[in-house]
Amino acid sequence: MPSPLVVLLRNHQAGGRAAVDLFGRAASAQGARPWADGLRRLREEAREDLDFNEAVMRRLGVSSSPVQVAGTRLTERLGRLKPNGRLVRRSPLSDVVELEGLIATVHVKIAGWQAARTGDFLTAEERGRLDVLEARARTQAERLVEMHREAAADVLGGVRGPG
Repeated sequence: MPSPLVVLLRNHQAGGRAAVDLFGRAASAQGARPWADGLRRLREEAREDLDFNEAVMRRLGVSSSPVQVAGTRLTERLGRLKPNGRLVRRSPLSDVVELEGLIATVHVKIAGWQAARTGDFLTAEERGRLDVLEARARTQAERLVEMHREAAADVLGGVRGPG
């Protein structure tokens, strides 16, 4: 039975890989939107966050869980099948829903780093790096909230209720 630390690191590795995929897919799908470049930058930042997690895993001798990574990435892909009011084409509402998922993803990342900080397994250098990454994640969440606000206004701005 793996220790709670191993489980935490593996969970965040799997989630980090799925996040990189989700940011990439959102940036590609929303390429015509004004915030697409911001999503591409966020994908690169998510990759850097994953690199940090994997570096800690390597230093501690924690192996990856290929089944968990594959399962999490598969779940992210299955999320693409969500009902969006359209059968064949992408719905404009998909932009809003994707951004909501990305906001949640960033908050989960912050929570994981806060949990990691309570342990005594990070080096002083890693703790310093974690401070920088956590601060950046907070600005990522703010940027995503603004993108979401713009997308929601674009999609729902003139929509009246169903009555």
